[in-house]
Amino acid sequence: MATQEQIDVLLNAADKKSQTAHLFLTRYSASDRSKRALTALGICLLGAAVTLFIPIAHFFLVPAFLIAGPVFFVARSKQEDSKEKVVGLCPHHHKEIIIEMDASDKLPKWTYCPECNGSLQIASKDSE
Repeated sequence: MATQEQIDVLLNAADKKSQTAHLFLTRYSASDRSKRALTALGICLLGAAVTLFIPIAHFFLVPAFLIAGPVFFVARSKQEDSKEKVVGLCPHHHKEIIIEMDASDKLPKWTYCPECNGSLQIASKDSE
């Protein structure tokens, strides 16, 4: 079963100021990863079957879906967690911010404050 977690991280500014923030993520068990991988593969195979009947477009859509299916299958089966967002105080202007994350982002990650556009690094507390 997928579990929601909250991990403490650091928001580091370029001028060495830092604030503690919370990273929200979802961890997937082995069975969840298998289900997600098979779902992605099934959707791609379904897409290939549907586009088989579209004239002209089927020459590139069907092979694209048949290639994308195994690629998504492998990617989803290896993905142990999915990062969602970071919530904390900006070290520059000390207001609460929410930074949306991509599922595959790795820490440390450089980004910008959505409010003041200041440069920020999201780093795990372990790497202090």
